[in-house]
Amino acid sequence: MPSTSILNDIPGGKPLLEWFGRVPRFHDAYLLEITFSNGAGLLRIHAWNMTNEVDAKGYFILDKHAIVTLTLEGVSAINCIDFDMVPGIIYGLEITKADEHFRVEWDSSYGVDGFVTAKDIRIDLVPGKPD
Repeated sequence: MPSTSILNDIPGGKPLLEWFGRVPRFHDAYLLEITFSNGAGLLRIHAWNMTNEVDAKGYFILDKHAIVTLTLEGVSAINCIDFDMVPGIIYGLEITKADEHFRVEWDSSYGVDGFVTAKDIRIDLVPGKPD
């Protein structure tokens, strides 16, 4: 999971923290899209907060739905498994920084998983569920 300090240093990271009220785990989030072209990349994720409350059917109530887009520039490494299995379900996602590069790494419960290393990253958040 991304650390708070890293998110504070990434454009769009503070609004992400404010929306979810914490560092998002992205557990069970849907990886809706993953694309790479000409040294750039994009991961589009449908994420939410899982509450401790359950509905009448016994399912956990989810709130704070959002589409989170990670836009990567200066991609220098890509290592993905099951790349053709999109959409996927993220088990956990972590953003770290080493030297001058960011690394976005995730495992999946289903679908593509792996890591991407890039010089720059930006986070965009659109409240709500995907169409």
